[in-house]
Amino acid sequence: MTWVAGIDGGGTSTRLQVRDAQNAVLSSAEFGPFNIASIGEQAFCQRLDELWAACPALADCAALCIGGAGVSSPKARQLLEASLAQRGFAGALMLCSDFEIALRGAMDGPGCILIAGTGSVGFGRNTAGQTARVGGWGHLIDDCGSGYALGRAALALAVQTADGRADAQMLLQAVYQATGSQDVQGILNYVYYSGQDKSAIAALAKAVLTCAQAGDEASLAILRQGAAELARIAQALSKRLDMPRPRLALLGGLLTHDSPYRVLVFEALLPYAQTVSAQHDALWGAAQLAYEKSRETK
Repeated sequence: MTWVAGIDGGGTSTRLQVRDAQNAVLSSAEFGPFNIASIGEQAFCQRLDELWAACPALADCAALCIGGAGVSSPKARQLLEASLAQRGFAGALMLCSDFEIALRGAMDGPGCILIAGTGSVGFGRNTAGQTARVGGWGHLIDDCGSGYALGRAALALAVQTADGRADAQMLLQAVYQATGSQDVQGILNYVYYSGQDKSAIAALAKAVLTCAQAGDEASLAILRQGAAELARIAQALSKRLDMPRPRLALLGGLLTHDSPYRVLVFEALLPYAQTVSAQHDALWGAAQLAYEKSRETK
């Protein structure tokens, strides 16, 4: 039996969808994290073993699409190809970014996606098939409008308020509570000495959202700045793809749930894009790309 499959490999989980030659879903499964940079080579190889064990015979696989951060790195590609070859895979292999499979899941045809979660990125494809990526260059130098950016802004305003350079008392107290602190030293311990990663900073975006919901002007200012940064991503996509006000689906935790931030982002995007709802998720997109690839090779 000929089959195809899509894999959505994330930092916290890996999802698999297997379809038959007529594009009907046969099975789905979920496993642990996939990013080789985070879990290491040994765990990555173990994850591959788990994935292949959940699939039919790989010799019968016509196409496999794997999307995720780091999946096309030289080491990941080498390990993937070796693992597949050992099991007789001779079909088409597609290694895509997480935003490529997210775009295919979100819509048919030309359009764009804007993702804002821990990080942020924009990606699109025009009628000529040309693609463009804007942003998403990591939390140290980019990821504007992301959860990390909002959390970092909250921390900055909190310490500035504590030492008298700013006046955002509600947000300061919210940051104290979120970090388990009673003073600035507690905030510093949380940020620099507690082993927290970027997701812990991004989680502080919740404090900004809560204060903004209560009408705190300082928190609303942070959200307005973030919304403006995301609008700049959409504007750049529109220009680079030569698509005036393209269809744009909002993805990621910060943009798919009702909040003051989502409202502000919608408003900021109006001059640059037509916001639409995503039709499917990234896993569907990966499996669909695999199916379409299998049709091309016939």
